[in-house]
Amino acid sequence: MNSSSTPVHFPFAKDAFVGIDWNREQVESLHMHFLAQWRQSLSALVPAVVQIQIGDIELKSYQQYLKDVPTQADIQVFEIEAMQSLCAWSFDSRWVATAVDCIFGGAGRIPVRDLPRRVTHIELGVRQRLMESLATAYESAWQAMYPIRMKPLRQEQQMSALRLAAMQDAVLHAQFHITFNSVQLNVNLCMPRRALECLSPDETQNESSATQSVAWSRSLQHQLHSTMVDAVAVLCEKELTVAQLLSLSIGQVLPIELSEPVRLMADGVSILNGRYGVRNGHYALKVEHINEQHNYHEATENNAAHVMADDLQTAHPVLPEQAQADLSSAAAALNQLSDQIQKNEGAQ
Repeated sequence: MNSSSTPVHFPFAKDAFVGIDWNREQVESLHMHFLAQWRQSLSALVPAVVQIQIGDIELKSYQQYLKDVPTQADIQVFEIEAMQSLCAWSFDSRWVATAVDCIFGGAGRIPVRDLPRRVTHIELGVRQRLMESLATAYESAWQAMYPIRMKPLRQEQQMSALRLAAMQDAVLHAQFHITFNSVQLNVNLCMPRRALECLSPDETQNESSATQSVAWSRSLQHQLHSTMVDAVAVLCEKELTVAQLLSLSIGQVLPIELSEPVRLMADGVSILNGRYGVRNGHYALKVEHINEQHNYHEATENNAAHVMADDLQTAHPVLPEQAQADLSSAAAALNQLSDQIQKNEGAQ
């Protein structure tokens, strides 16, 4: 049930970092931290003797990476927020079935056919939990150096469909070997080298803090850009008196006129103006003017200043007799409307 506590060595590939500006100590510390976190997470998820060994970690061309890994595998592509890059984890096609067998009391030795078949809901749920444990452990390993967030993007079955980088681009290839009881499964990580540029060999403490600030800033920007907002196109606005409102009945038509230009509101803020029309058989809004943000802030501040000035000048307002009469008439009309609504409800 528990994993082995035997110290794990970190064998880098020979001459993999020679002549390349690379911080070997940070890479080693990062993956050792990830190894400990992931082993602990897998041990809590899969009721088996879980062991993880590290293979070679080296820089190579993407073309060479495709030659060194199996052509068919269970591939999960993640988007690394704050780095604006992708990474791909390639798993042995047996690893989900082996984990499911261990969860339901087996030893993980169930034979798995290579023929394509329909994946069950149980296998999909277990795979999702395994991916979540992987992403959480890898994010935790990066936390102290460069905070990242891994967002699941897509699943692939063929290496030829991956297309993670150009053939001559440099990528980081990390190999891991997972053992559930006595079943050994291979895992390969492919990450473009440009995603590791934040790990600089000559990085000082101040530069590290600045790098983390940039990472958080990019992550926050990504989160804000992906936030959904309600956009409303105000086609028309019509004013009605209380008498006109009371005279309305079911089936009556109110004549309206489309305003020019049409305003697009997002959470009550006017974002842009345009014209209403049809494009490709769908109703559409053609953008003609984008309202600048500072204009909105200036208008808001000016309105607030005017409201404060009006409040100061009319601290003790005195209503004229005509206004009092109008308010009384409006109150009577509202009472009449309320009585009419209650009668209609009673008739139903």
